[in-house]
Amino acid sequence: MVVIGGGATGLGIAVDASQRGFRVLLLEKNDFAKGTSSRATKLVHGGVRYLAQGNLSLVREALYERAVLLHNAPHIVQPLAFVMPSYKWWETTFYGMGLMLYDLMAGKSAIGSTQFLNKQQVLDRLPQVRSIGLRGGVQYWDGQFDDARLALEIARTAQQKGAVVLNYCSVESLAHQNHKLSGLIGKDAETGRVFNVKAKCVINATGVWVDGIRAMDANTSLGKIEPMVTPSQGVHLVVDRSFLSKDFALLVPSTQDGRVLFAVPWLGKVILGTT
Repeated sequence: MVVIGGGATGLGIAVDASQRGFRVLLLEKNDFAKGTSSRATKLVHGGVRYLAQGNLSLVREALYERAVLLHNAPHIVQPLAFVMPSYKWWETTFYGMGLMLYDLMAGKSAIGSTQFLNKQQVLDRLPQVRSIGLRGGVQYWDGQFDDARLALEIARTAQQKGAVVLNYCSVESLAHQNHKLSGLIGKDAETGRVFNVKAKCVINATGVWVDGIRAMDANTSLGKIEPMVTPSQGVHLVVDRSFLSKDFALLVPSTQDGRVLFAVPWLGKVILGTT
């Protein structure tokens, strides 16, 4: 099996497949976790936004995976307290009840209990928050992690399980035999050497670049390739730690343009996003 793409998805597939006894090769064109997998808000969460959407099955699955990561990688994943300030009379009760349901769905794997906060308790945790009109707030717990470091740990695990994991090796073209995919042609960026790989299965785990690999199949096994991905781009702003001086994260559940916004302490700075 050949896996194209060394992000979270590709590396996870490589671990899973190698543990099942497959012979696995993973190729990554750049650094591991070069794309989306190292550009997150650094949160391991059960999906508060999905709870608001009513997607309870996805919340339940995400909470389970959060518990797995906290158990398997406590050196990379840690609990983090979030504070949601309230400026309207109904917000504390409304969002607090929802977050208590969030705790309930986590069951025994819950990190901490949701707390209702008065105005002073919110200001103690978030001194920089706007005090005018502040009515109180809610504190809940979720997870924070080093996404790029976790990706490297997964790559090492795949290697320990027998997978061959290579970065800076690009896929130049796909190989076909009798109109069926039979492998690929790769290139080592360091040496310039081109090599052929035969494979019974090729997995495209290249994220937003998925259509670039699919296009290599055009007019061969699949005929004309229609794009299946429309990329969208978000931005995280990194600001000085003085913006959020204490070890609490800020949650804004609904911005003027309808997004969920986080301000999260991270490596001596604060990440604001997604915008």
